Amino acid sequence: MKNIHLYELKKYLKKKLNTIYIFLGEDCCLLQKNQDLILQFAYKKGFFNIIKIDIEKDKDWEQVIIFYKTKNLFFQKTILVINCLIKKINIIFIKKINKILSLSLLNLDILTILKLNHLSYYIKKKKFFNQFENKNNIISCFTPNDLNFILWIKYEIQEKNIQIEKQALFLLYKYYSGNTLFIYNILDIISITWPNSKITEKKIKKIIVDFVDYSSLHWIDYIFQFKTKQAIAVLYYFLKKKRNPLILIRALQKDLIKLMYIKRYIKREDNRINIYSILEKYNICSTRHNMFINAIKKISDDNVFKVIQILLKIEINIKKNYNYNIWYKLQELTLILNN
Repeated sequence: MKNIHLYELKKYLKKKLNTIYIFLGEDCCLLQKNQDLILQFAYKKGFFNIIKIDIEKDKDWEQVIIFYKTKNLFFQKTILVINCLIKKINIIFIKKINKILSLSLLNLDILTILKLNHLSYYIKKKKFFNQFENKNNIISCFTPNDLNFILWIKYEIQEKNIQIEKQALFLLYKYYSGNTLFIYNILDIISITWPNSKITEKKIKKIIVDFVDYSSLHWIDYIFQFKTKQAIAVLYYFLKKKRNPLILIRALQKDLIKLMYIKRYIKREDNRINIYSILEKYNICSTRHNMFINAIKKISDDNVFKVIQILLKIEINIKKNYNYNIWYKLQELTLILNN
C-alpha cells in the first residue's frame, strides 16, 4: 500500500485535491500537520466549512451517512473529518467504511478526512484500501523511522527557511529520532532565536541542554532501542535534576513485566500470532510498538528476569536509605539489558 508522507504531500496537493484522504497512524504531530496542509489547499478551492464526527460506537456511522445524503441546493463545500475511535474491526465497520468510500467519491462538494487511529496498523497490514493504491489518498501519520525521519526533518527545516549544518542536523536526528513533536517545537525555537543565522552543532547542543525535558519513557525507550549512551544520559539528567528514582524504577518494572508476558505469549503461540495485536492487548501505545518489537527480539529472558530482581532490591534500598549508589545500579541494569 502506497503511503504519502508529510514531506511529499504538498507536491501531490499542488497537482490534485482528492475528495477523500485516509490517515493511517497515531502520531499526534503528523496527524495535525497533515490535516492543516490539506485544509490549507482545500480553503483555496472554496472548502470553508468544517464538520467533525467522532465514531465511538457502531451507531455513530449513521451521522456520517446522513450528512452525505442531506445535501440541498444551498449546500456549501465542506470538509468532513471522521475521527474513528473504535478499537476493533467488525462486519459493521467494514460495511460502513466501504459505504463512505463510495459516497466520498460521488460527492465532489465534500472533502473527507478519515482518521483511523488505533486501527491503523491492522488496516495497513491487511491492505484494506488497495483500490486507492496509486491515487495518493493514503496519508502516513505513523511516526517515521530512519530515512523517512531524516526526510521529514529536512522538510520542516525547509518550510521554516532554516539553514543548518549537516552535523547539527545529525545531532537532532541522533538525540530525538522518533520524537516528532519535540523536534517540531525545537525548530520553532531555532527559527525565532536565530532567524537569519546558520545553525551550527554548537547551537543545537545549547538547545538540547536548555530545553530538554526527559521522562521515564525516554529512558526505557532508549534501552529498548539499544541506544545505551542516550539511556545513560537520561539517568544523569534525572540525577542532576534530583528527580525521584522511584519514577524510573516503577516505569521500567511495569514495561519489563509486560515484555516478559508478551515474550511468553509469543512462545506459547509458536510465533503464529500477529505481534501488533498482542501489543495492543497489553495496551502498548502504537508509537512504542517498534521499540517493544526490538526489545522482544534482542533482550534475553534471563536478562529481563535478572533486572526485575535488581529493581526490587533497589526499591527496598531506597525505602531504607536514599543514596547515590542507586544511580550506579540503574546504570548497571541499563548495561545488562543492552548486553
